[in-house]
Amino acid sequence: MYVPKRSGKDLAGVESADVDAKDFEDIEREQESAVFLRRPSNVARIEGATREYNFQAMKLLAAGNEDLLDRDIILHNLEVQQKRTWGLLSLPFSLIFFFAFAYSAFQHEDVTNRYVIESGLSTVLGEGTSEISTIGETWTWMNDVFFPKVFKQTDYRGEPLTDKSDWSHVLSYNALVGPVWIEQERSTKILCSDESDIAKDMYCYDAETSDISDFGVDVPFVISAPEDSNYAGGNVTLEEKIEFFQRPFKVSEETGASSRRLRIMLPTFQDRLSGGSLSAGIGKDITFSAAFYPNMPYDEIQERLNYMYQRQWIDKQTKHINFFATFLNVEMGRPRLQSFSLTLSFARSGDVFRKLRTDTIFLSFWSGATSMAADAAYFVLLMIVTVLEIRDIYKLQQKRKLSSYIRTGWFLLQWVTILVGWGIILMYQYLNLALGSLQDDLDALVDAQSADIPAETNLLGGSFIDNTSTWAYNATYLAIVVAQFHLLLMMRFFVAFRAQPRLGVVVNTLEACMLDILHFLVILFPSGIAYAISGCFVFGKRLEEFSDIKSAIGYCFKILVETEYDWPELSEEHYWTTGLWVWSFMVFLAMLMLNMVLAIVLDVYSEQRKSAGKSESITETIMSIWTIFRNRERWLGTRKIMDVMKDAPRMLTKTEFLELFPTMLEKQSSIIIESCQLTAQNIHAGPEQMKHTMRMAMALKVAMDDVGEAVDQLDGGTYQNQENLSQLSDEHWAYQIQKELTMQNHDMMNLQWQLQQLNWQWQAMELAHGKGAVFNMNGEEMKKEPLKVL
Repeated sequence: MYVPKRSGKDLAGVESADVDAKDFEDIEREQESAVFLRRPSNVARIEGATREYNFQAMKLLAAGNEDLLDRDIILHNLEVQQKRTWGLLSLPFSLIFFFAFAYSAFQHEDVTNRYVIESGLSTVLGEGTSEISTIGETWTWMNDVFFPKVFKQTDYRGEPLTDKSDWSHVLSYNALVGPVWIEQERSTKILCSDESDIAKDMYCYDAETSDISDFGVDVPFVISAPEDSNYAGGNVTLEEKIEFFQRPFKVSEETGASSRRLRIMLPTFQDRLSGGSLSAGIGKDITFSAAFYPNMPYDEIQERLNYMYQRQWIDKQTKHINFFATFLNVEMGRPRLQSFSLTLSFARSGDVFRKLRTDTIFLSFWSGATSMAADAAYFVLLMIVTVLEIRDIYKLQQKRKLSSYIRTGWFLLQWVTILVGWGIILMYQYLNLALGSLQDDLDALVDAQSADIPAETNLLGGSFIDNTSTWAYNATYLAIVVAQFHLLLMMRFFVAFRAQPRLGVVVNTLEACMLDILHFLVILFPSGIAYAISGCFVFGKRLEEFSDIKSAIGYCFKILVETEYDWPELSEEHYWTTGLWVWSFMVFLAMLMLNMVLAIVLDVYSEQRKSAGKSESITETIMSIWTIFRNRERWLGTRKIMDVMKDAPRMLTKTEFLELFPTMLEKQSSIIIESCQLTAQNIHAGPEQMKHTMRMAMALKVAMDDVGEAVDQLDGGTYQNQENLSQLSDEHWAYQIQKELTMQNHDMMNLQWQLQQLNWQWQAMELAHGKGAVFNMNGEEMKKEPLKVL
């Protein structure tokens, strides 16, 4: 608002009106602001801003005029429409890419059939393992559950099976291939030592040590003589049978287990075993193993197990026992090997922990023509993505815009997708090649079983167990990468969804609130850690969920998300302490913190929805695409329209716009005009318009200040024409004065002549109407009064 300059007389009048001193401060502050704005350094910038916001005012008026169109808005809408078209076209491509990879992965993994087979084997062979807690219960489970079910040599009626090819079938259709391999690692038995020497007379079995010396209690056990009818592929001497029975009590050099099989156990489980991690110091040179072949008569299997039991193959020095078995199934689609592994860890606390695992090894890489077609489609689509990305990088490099593109999230997403995608292909090929050596070992085992080679002289099986374990180990991590790659491909959907305005609101909301959520997690994470550590001390000694910090964090997160907890179990001890922990956790984390996340998301969503205005819905987008496709032969290209509009006036009418494109369809022109008007309304009704209004008001204030200053100078008789002064600045001062006096004399003569003419007209009026005549605005004569001479 313009505030005119005030003379001393005016200020005196203000003081007489008892105005507060704050008013004087406001007046002085506004005058100082005006002086600051009129500084020479700001004049050019302010004049440019005045012209710009003059045009903004025109655009604001045009927004309410349905006949006027803004060229800049039309160009902006066309550019957005072009990007939106490519974005919408990328959505079907992303969907095809995603489903091609998903179908290809399902064909390779065969998840449904794997679950049916593996869950059955885990249920049958893992029966009773959760109840094992002592060495004695381990032997009981081996004799009563595991070996009878694996080495089944009778039919469902209990009659012996005479054909050895029918032996050792689990769940009827899973035939044992190769030996059942049992191995253990042992710790060293030493006298305990500590600073106080309290346990100096006791023996300790340090789980961090390993013992490779021969062991076994000497007991009077008579090994029966071998029978010639046991094997059709050869006979066995008593010495060979005795040596075969004694193998488990010494480290076997030719058939030892590799350390990789023991590393299959998850790290979270390894931390709870005796000695911590299984991977520390475990190798084929420190394990003691025993092999039981499928063609062994069950009486001989029982005799060997009894021999191991009597000589205490499992004792206090045992740290871990691994059971390995491989089954062949050819009934469920592709031929496959089912790998079964069970690890029993004897913790030095006295308990026994278990880890059971089953894996599938497909002997055929493809399941059929559909699987090959899915792989080919995925390969072609990944090649297209790679080539297009390389092409875009080359174009950006030519335009010198590559550095800015590299800093975008889309660049990172594209190249992670490309690299991981090709890595998955290479990994599948590696597993396919690894099947070669596995097939060779399998063929050798099948030939040995067909020839019924005696178990005492059969040294096969160790390499086969190693190869199956290695293959399963690699396939497990490949399956994890494949699972995460699906989530990575899902991120491409969000980029495509942004092309649709309504869907873009959701995507923009997630992107905009991410920073606030990260700051929120800075507070939430240490709070959750504090409650987890506190829970370890309160509940850890009696509840497994709080027995270690990682489990406690997971259980606290479960409570936070589900807002459910087992109060009787938690409050079994220390009722009030538990109440303080639980209630504060629920109030502070579950009620306040979790709801703050929802508040952040909803607040950002409301802002994004408001800024989007009346945007196009999904239905309207589909109808628009259909309209363009139906009229594609006569539909003008976006690039052609943009090239013409760049030379058009900044403001034009509908008629002028239609004259620029005489061949444009009425439907296309109406879409462009309506989108332009809608965008203008959204711009001038949105929060940015307040900024434009304030800037236009500031530009108006500068102009009003100039007018006010000119009026004050005219009133004081000090006004000078700045344009004339600038033109005369280079002339001589005497000549300037002479020219000014000449102009003033001329003006005075003109003024005298006009005053003379006015005097003559006044005399004529007096002669016609008399002195003192008064007229109204319509020229009608009113009552006569004496003329007052001033």
